[in-house]
Amino acid sequence: MRELALAGRRLAQGQPCLVAAHVGQGHEGSPEAALRLIDAAFQAGADAIVFSVFRTEELVVHRHPERRTLEQLELPERQWRRVLEAARASGLAVVAEALDLPSRDLALEAGVLALQSHPADVDHPALLHALAEGERPLLLAAGAAGEPSLRTLVDSLGPQLLLLLGPAEAPAPVEELRLGELGLVRERLQVEVGLLDPTDGGSAFALLVPALAAAQGACLVEKRLVLDRSRRAPEGAAALSPEEFHRMVELLRQAERARGEPSAPRPAGLAAGRRAIVAACLIPRGEVLTLDLLRFKRTAERGGGGLQPAEVERVIGRRAARPIQAEETIREDMLQ
Repeated sequence: MRELALAGRRLAQGQPCLVAAHVGQGHEGSPEAALRLIDAAFQAGADAIVFSVFRTEELVVHRHPERRTLEQLELPERQWRRVLEAARASGLAVVAEALDLPSRDLALEAGVLALQSHPADVDHPALLHALAEGERPLLLAAGAAGEPSLRTLVDSLGPQLLLLLGPAEAPAPVEELRLGELGLVRERLQVEVGLLDPTDGGSAFALLVPALAAAQGACLVEKRLVLDRSRRAPEGAAALSPEEFHRMVELLRQAERARGEPSAPRPAGLAAGRRAIVAACLIPRGEVLTLDLLRFKRTAERGGGGLQPAEVERVIGRRAARPIQAEETIREDMLQ
């Protein structure tokens, strides 16, 4: 599996899941709103922030029905530099979803830590290779591409690659998330995977998706963030408000704590609640231990070391190597 890191954090299964706030074009063409989104993402507990950077002239033809809207959403280069510099200063890992080469160059000059492709550009190999040439991690949005196409891209785009799975349309029905495929794709393509989550932001289920995705192998989850869902900003139906985003992150972190680490010791409180084998009365040295001479009680002793009730067959029939006091915890070194 390829080694991948973002902002000093290793992106891998089993590591804390990195949460990215995808603000996209949620600033609605206002640099002040973009700055407020940076603060909202930080306060909501996001680890990274993703801006969609584009040049309308490079993106759509003049007769395109959305051209006027895109022109209103487009930030001038000077304002983009101001916004991206503020995002870097916030401590968030800054990712640019670059939709054209001039925007890629602007983002790289502004010092973003990673680039991201748009799901609709998965069949634009020239642009994808240009994004991968930035010597920064590339978050490749899979969109509707099939696994054979993704395998070709994964093999050709270099080692600094993370595959973002998830439905291309937003909001998407929960059945289209296919969270169970995250781990399967990771193993088959040998690349770390994340989830670009387009779940309806008005659904309570949207708050649980990152925790479920992380459990299925996602090392990064990206969710749209808007300042006000009632404004129906672009892509707003699949977005969360800052308060909802904060709750989503809380649930993910709680799920990670609940998962624990396989090698972690059990909490001391659990050990203190366990029973141990203790002497029912004074047992003289040389006495053969029988079940009548034993009791099973909680001792509240720290450090353990005593024999547990399940080990009673190791005790019965053996002789006491020394006198054992009443209610003293019986240990292996006390027995012959």
